[in-house]
Amino acid sequence: MAEGIDDKTRDYHLRAGDYSDWFRHQIRDKDLALETTVVEKDETLSSQESRKVVLDAVPRRYTAPATAPDAQR
Repeated sequence: MAEGIDDKTRDYHLRAGDYSDWFRHQIRDKDLALETTVVEKDETLSSQESRKVVLDAVPRRYTAPATAPDAQR
């Protein structure tokens, strides 16, 4: 869903701290919120860079690996 938001709108909410606030209070993921806060405050990141960092963080935390690791025998 976030991929469909235009840069101007996304940047507004990013700089306002809305993403980390949402992760902290709605998703209740303190670590994801802290990771996102760093991006929100980093004004050296371009719109595309900050979008990528945040969009990469979510599946890294919430997507299971495609294959299960081999069981120890």
